[in-house]
Amino acid sequence: MSKKYDTLEIARVIGEPKDPRKPYPDLVKLICEVDTADPDEYVYYYDVLEDTDKVYTITSGGSVTSSNVSPDTPTLFNFVDVASPEYYVKLTDLMKAKERVLARKKQTINRALNGYEINYLISLMATACNSSGNQVSLGSSETSFQIDHLVEMVDKVKDYGDGYVLLVSSTIEQDIILWNWTHDKNIDVFQTFDKLNVKIVRIPNTTVTIDNSSTSLITSTKAYLVATNSNAAVGKNPLLFVRKRLNDIELLGGVISEKGDKPERLVLVSPNPMNVGGTRYLAVGLTGYEEIVAAVTNPKAIVEFTRA
Repeated sequence: MSKKYDTLEIARVIGEPKDPRKPYPDLVKLICEVDTADPDEYVYYYDVLEDTDKVYTITSGGSVTSSNVSPDTPTLFNFVDVASPEYYVKLTDLMKAKERVLARKKQTINRALNGYEINYLISLMATACNSSGNQVSLGSSETSFQIDHLVEMVDKVKDYGDGYVLLVSSTIEQDIILWNWTHDKNIDVFQTFDKLNVKIVRIPNTTVTIDNSSTSLITSTKAYLVATNSNAAVGKNPLLFVRKRLNDIELLGGVISEKGDKPERLVLVSPNPMNVGGTRYLAVGLTGYEEIVAAVTNPKAIVEFTRA
């Protein structure tokens, strides 16, 4: 009997499609200390800079919690399960053009998981800034983000890093672009950013579905400045991001794996009938999955701006 369309075959044929949408910025590489862990490995945070430090981590429900850390009492980070919505491909579509259809779904799943990661990192930074008081906002007569705010933000974190990444929403980005026209035509705003060693990164004005709820990647009136290399002695960034290697889960079968023998992200394939809006389809279900740790380990190196 032919098994041309069984789950293992589907896992094998999925390829890498081209996506017309602009990809999300790789926030993990930009502002995080990145690591991986084996399936049976634990991840701890040790504080060696102060008597007591506070770190902020994402919980299994997606909320943020804080822990006090001292040199003698390391904190164990718990991995969070991240799963994309379940997508489906009808068998009739699959048999007509399986590689193309599956490849598009895989790209959608990867984009969804990338969006979750960005949302989690933004949530961590927002909580850390609120707790530390590292915040800048508009003055009484101000209506938009200005260079004065940028200088104030840099001043708050300059003792903790030597390279700066400014994460902006669409509204803040427009303020920056229009600054020369609305405030001072004699100063090149982008030269000012270069002199301050600040890299601008726009977070897309889009939403992701987390726990069946539509959630924005970033609030439109917010911006975050992150001082990278915030511990100059060891060259570490102020956020930690760890992915668990998931090779053991491949024993379940019907898995699309990435990154070689020990993948960090999986797509689980289920060949069951799908119930979509009350209608059942003969279809293949596809769900993205990863296990991560995300934490702010140096809240002093992050500052939040609020436009309104």
